[in-house]
Amino acid sequence: MFSSIWKIGKNSLILASTLSLVVSGCSTGSSTSSTTETNKDEAAKPVTLEWWSSASLGLSQEDEFKQILAEYKKVAPHVTINYNAIPTTGLDEKMNVAIASGSFPDLYVDAVNRLVPLYIRGVTTGLDSYITSDYNLGDYVSSAKDIMTIDGKLAMFLMEVRSEVLLVNKDLFAKAGVESLLPDAKTQTWTRDNFAKAVEAIGKLGNGVYGMGLVASEAANDKFLDGYVYSDGDEWTNKEYTKMTYNSPGNVKKLEWIIKLANSPYAVPGAAGTKVTDMYELFKQGKVAVIMNDRGDFRRETNEGTVTNKINYMNAHYPTDDGSKGKLFVNGSGIVVKKQDDKAREKEAAKFALWFSSGKSEIVNKLLYQKYSKLPSRKSLQSFITDEQGKAWLAMPEKSINNPVAIPNYLQIRKVWFNYFQQAMLGDGKMPAKDALAAYEKEGQKLLDEGNKQLKK
Repeated sequence: MFSSIWKIGKNSLILASTLSLVVSGCSTGSSTSSTTETNKDEAAKPVTLEWWSSASLGLSQEDEFKQILAEYKKVAPHVTINYNAIPTTGLDEKMNVAIASGSFPDLYVDAVNRLVPLYIRGVTTGLDSYITSDYNLGDYVSSAKDIMTIDGKLAMFLMEVRSEVLLVNKDLFAKAGVESLLPDAKTQTWTRDNFAKAVEAIGKLGNGVYGMGLVASEAANDKFLDGYVYSDGDEWTNKEYTKMTYNSPGNVKKLEWIIKLANSPYAVPGAAGTKVTDMYELFKQGKVAVIMNDRGDFRRETNEGTVTNKINYMNAHYPTDDGSKGKLFVNGSGIVVKKQDDKAREKEAAKFALWFSSGKSEIVNKLLYQKYSKLPSRKSLQSFITDEQGKAWLAMPEKSINNPVAIPNYLQIRKVWFNYFQQAMLGDGKMPAKDALAAYEKEGQKLLDEGNKQLKK
């Protein structure tokens, strides 16, 4: 993840390069801190914290960070926060170097797939001891609680929660005369048979219209492909994270099925080389009926009114053999605190994390849940979800897979799977599903064993 000397450029554009802000900070008037605590903080020793963030929560403008940190200044004027927005390109490598060089920040915001491994590796600290009486942990939805808790300990504060589902263009189903093949309106479920029939019927419309699109060009795209397999199949590992279980006869058949369908004339060609952004643009143009719902961008843009081509859409479960509700990968984004010997500094960082995730800051709520249409992890904030598709999406994960990001050596194992599923998705027969899963199991088990040994030391 970072190189031994990774310099963060100040005054550069966010997401294109690193943005650096230095703003003094503390909480809003509705903060979790009391007036007495505020008076104590005013006399406290000045401290400077480093706060890095990926774009996972959607924040992308300099004025947004200025607003947030100006609000926090009202509660902790003795705290100065240097903010850095980290580009997604090469993020894993940059993070690794930051850890190795001792320059990991006091606070870090990202998606769950990076936050959980950080805690397991001992980079970030447990947060139970920092919880205040008015923080209200009971306000979190159950799926958020499951993600936040690792081995019975609180590892992060989750700001948004989402499940990896499918995005469906209902208009194309109507145009092809196959509305009867749409997912059930109430349960958002459907069978593999109906799914395949719909893809073929819509793909036969021609004129650059496809029934489905699948992206398999990066390691992070595994969740799009795997959703078709573990929905009613076996997961990556057992619940104890000690044995690779993905290479099962049933999973081989499911993988063969989706590879064949994704390489049919009715699907967007070239899944192994297609980027998420390209597939998303095709969906917005009304050229593809079913794609992955990546981070809810289409919902956000629809709510903003910036989607020029209005589409009647719905979220849907991945298909299953019998049309029942399958298992979903529950994901999200949140904030963690660096584990460090300087406990006073760690405590100050935890105070900011508590405030930021408390649900009591008006500016944070407006940015995350109104401007960026994130699905709140707190029950008390669900009034921000005013659209029906957002409400339906939040309620979808009745069954979830074991959190894969808690797998020892998860990132390395994930990259191994990418090496095989991308080749398999070429559909040229050189890497059959059976061979891909077998090779993945062999290499993955070795990494899993090594990861578990490291944890025992």
